[in-house]
Amino acid sequence: MLQRSSEQLYHVPEEPIGTAAEGWKYPSVDLRELARILRRRWKVVALPPLVLLGLALIYVIAATTLYTATATVFVDPHRASVAETNQSAMPTVTTDDATVESQVLLIQSVSILQRVVDKLELTKDPEFTPTPGLLDPVKRLFASSTRVAGASPEDAARARSVDILQRRMKVVRQGTTFLIDINVNAESPSKAATIANAVADGYFDEQVRAKNDATRVAAGWFNGQIDALKSRVVASEQAVEDFRAANNLAVSQGVTVNDQQITDLNNQLVTARVQTAEARAKFEQVQELGKAGGDPGGINAAVSSDTVSKLRAQYADIAKSEADLSSRYGPRHPLVANVHAQLRDTQRLINEELQRIVQSTRHDYAVAASREASLQDSLDKLSGVSSSSGPAQVRLHQLQREAEANRTLYESYLARAKETTAQESLEMPDSHIVTKASMPLQPSAPKSTLIMGLALLLGLGAGAISAFLVDYLDSRIKTLEQAEQVSGIAALAALPRINSRELAGRAKRGRSELGSYDPKAAGLLPPSLQPPLMRYAIDEPGTFFAEAIRAIRLSIQRSLRVEPTKVVLITSALEGEGKTTLAVNLAQSLATLGINTLLVDGDLRNPGLTRALCPHAEAGLLHVATGQVPLGHARLVDRSTGLSILPSPEVAGDNVDAITELMFSEQIADLLDHLRQHYEVIIIDSPPLVPLVDGRALAELADRIVLAVAWDQTPREVVSHTIDLLSPVYDRLLGTVLTHVDLSQLRFYDYYRSSAYLKPYGAAKLSPGPAQ
Repeated sequence: MLQRSSEQLYHVPEEPIGTAAEGWKYPSVDLRELARILRRRWKVVALPPLVLLGLALIYVIAATTLYTATATVFVDPHRASVAETNQSAMPTVTTDDATVESQVLLIQSVSILQRVVDKLELTKDPEFTPTPGLLDPVKRLFASSTRVAGASPEDAARARSVDILQRRMKVVRQGTTFLIDINVNAESPSKAATIANAVADGYFDEQVRAKNDATRVAAGWFNGQIDALKSRVVASEQAVEDFRAANNLAVSQGVTVNDQQITDLNNQLVTARVQTAEARAKFEQVQELGKAGGDPGGINAAVSSDTVSKLRAQYADIAKSEADLSSRYGPRHPLVANVHAQLRDTQRLINEELQRIVQSTRHDYAVAASREASLQDSLDKLSGVSSSSGPAQVRLHQLQREAEANRTLYESYLARAKETTAQESLEMPDSHIVTKASMPLQPSAPKSTLIMGLALLLGLGAGAISAFLVDYLDSRIKTLEQAEQVSGIAALAALPRINSRELAGRAKRGRSELGSYDPKAAGLLPPSLQPPLMRYAIDEPGTFFAEAIRAIRLSIQRSLRVEPTKVVLITSALEGEGKTTLAVNLAQSLATLGINTLLVDGDLRNPGLTRALCPHAEAGLLHVATGQVPLGHARLVDRSTGLSILPSPEVAGDNVDAITELMFSEQIADLLDHLRQHYEVIIIDSPPLVPLVDGRALAELADRIVLAVAWDQTPREVVSHTIDLLSPVYDRLLGTVLTHVDLSQLRFYDYYRSSAYLKPYGAAKLSPGPAQ
């Protein structure tokens, strides 16, 4: 039903007294209310998805189609050089995560990509040549205005192609394995596969080049040492021959025990001298580099050190990142400063490792020299004790040992030099290709399904949030419960909006009587010529509209039973909230019950009721109140219902001042007292309360007040302000009435008072129409 069935007057409930902890309740989420919000705000929900889907569709259509080709490379930790014959064919695995990640960065390095650009001539490919863009003028404002000194146009074009290739390429490690995927995007499937394979080949070439450079440095050092050792061997052998010839010494096959011991010590001394020579050579190299101020990283121990190699590779990677970040963000960017710090830390680690190698070389040389000296001392003692060997033989043995030691050392260095030279031409990369890139069959970008799906999901999320936000910010009265909460008084009924087509059809029926109607007649308009909405409740008694009027009438009748009630004021906060329509239909409904009812147009400044029912009335409320005419001359009677009407005709300019003071005078109070004696119920159509004070003055003279509130139009703040204005007569407020209610939309706010719930009980035209 569209009414409140309270049998007694409504009182403002007193707030319960208690602690804050007792009154506070956990917030709850009403899922049905959330669903109703989404349904009633479906346009707000649908707009963001449609916009995002449209933008996504435009992007998918306009975006360049790209194909992705993938080449897979395996970083083999077991592969060894074919020239390393003195090492195990399956060395211990030393490849760790940092090494593999370093290889990932190496593949993306500028040096490798430059080889690819030169090999495939990508500088001549329009796809890898920058095209002018709309933002280029803005970018040039923040770019350097001068070209780097010495950079030719060809170098600049190659750098731009490398930059585009870096953006089109993505190198990814497969989990924690030694497999690396090289993904390249291009507009052509064959081009993508060709570039991916070229990047893999460039990576292998870079590995071989790095090894060759290290081997070439080592070979050069060995060649320098061999020349010095060769001279020493020739000199020592010549000394032996000269001594033999001078002392006529011959080599004997038999030896004594002492000579055998001397021979054994001699063999050990030879080995010790070899070790001492190697240690001394390394130490001398370090000393020479130190005096010359050279880089200790060039010594053989540093070149062959895995730790130094890893640190240098790490330093190169960080340096590349520094160059990339500096060119992208500038030298003062925090990321560039962070990379500078990493470079300094890596260089410090390299220097510390080199110093450790230098100290190790010095220590090895000292140990070898000490051992050689110890053996030499033992041998000297045995030689001095020997009685069978003269000084000449001892000297000969000494020269022989020196010559043999020099010869052995020379042969060792010569063999190592030849191995290094052979290794230079036989170096193999530490990685090999697992899967060559093939032409992709399907484009990889743009991902139409993913883009459209994300656009739809984001749009629905944004739409739902927007709907909740719009509904939260919407302060207009939508339900009877809201009207009760804001006003603090009972909500009597919801007066539905009538279909504009139906009203237009009813208005056409009265055109046949226009010919017989006198436009200058001062009485009421014939029922057929009156606005259809003014008689809708009695003309259509089976509609929801009539049902709501009867609910309001029932509330007034209940009030009559409780205490004497004569004057009922129908008012609203603002203009256009349907109070006049409510007053006319309510008065007609009371009159049809045989209740002696008077309808008064109390809005002297804007007499809408008079314009609708008797536009040419000559006298009205003002004239009767001021005693200009008697009540009987101004009163009009609707013969079809028996309703008496006291209009308010347009007032001439001379009486405008009288209008403003009438509602505050004793004349209007006396008139209402007089009307109470002749009528059972007096319905007054009041001016709006907020803009005019006339309605507030009339409210103090009324017995009961009904406040019309326009559905989905009147803000809560306005209703609350109106109740504050009526606070002196708050106990006379009978209730509120929602007007202009679209019952088809009300189901999204209050299902049980909507057309969906009441449809089996009526046949009203419920589609939206104009304001009443």
